[in-house]
Amino acid sequence: MEFKIEDYLIDRVEDQFSYFDRNAMKFKFYFTLSKKISIICNVLTTLSIGVTFTVSESYKVCFGIISLILSTIVLATYQWEEFHNYGAKWEKYRLVAEQIKCEKNLFLARTGDYLLLLNDMAEKEFVRKFEKLIKGTDLSYFTLMVDPGKRIEKRLENSES
Repeated sequence: MEFKIEDYLIDRVEDQFSYFDRNAMKFKFYFTLSKKISIICNVLTTLSIGVTFTVSESYKVCFGIISLILSTIVLATYQWEEFHNYGAKWEKYRLVAEQIKCEKNLFLARTGDYLLLLNDMAEKEFVRKFEKLIKGTDLSYFTLMVDPGKRIEKRLENSES
């Protein structure tokens, strides 16, 4: 079976781009939803605490319970996002999708690393770089997403720098 770059671009490159792009959009949605819920509940918590001081005694317990529920939602959304790591996943998937798009465009325009290469060599170099890019995402994914201890250590290292 003969290798055809056109088939590779459609079957492998476009498929991988769609995968990373789709997941980036999904995790962006989850991340922004959790942040919006947290912000809204945080503001409402402050408001309900403030209102507690202005209402009659019969309503103070009610507003206290509302404040407690809202603050619990804020904490829960923060913990949920931290557990699922939507923000980091969004960033990772978006980065890889953009790298795929960039590398494909450089190859198709025969610029960058492909400028001086003959077609056959350019195709081989593109496949090599593309597969290395995809392979590298697996290692980063397992380091950052699967092992939360590593994720926390990495954040601490970055904050100290």
